[in-house]
Amino acid sequence: MAVRIIDPSGSEPPTERRATAARPTSLAGARIAVLNNGKPNAEHVVGRLGAHLAERFDAQQPVAVEKPNSSRPFEAQVLDRFRNFDAAIVGVGD
Repeated sequence: MAVRIIDPSGSEPPTERRATAARPTSLAGARIAVLNNGKPNAEHVVGRLGAHLAERFDAQQPVAVEKPNSSRPFEAQVLDRFRNFDAAIVGVGD
């Protein structure tokens, strides 16, 4: 599997349009992953948000996944784990 990193700053014109993943119609019973991307307070923010969504929308308790260093790309096994979830909350900025 190839991973392509796209610069979101808009400094370069896009080379092709990519479709986003379909959003679930409901979070009831959904499996939610929360990714701590290694930024300060990311674990707290994504963890609280995941717990809130699970409680409010009757989803399963979130599963935490960690990326220990925010400046490094995701490892293949981290990305593979996300295939088993219905929704994901990914990281937080500074």
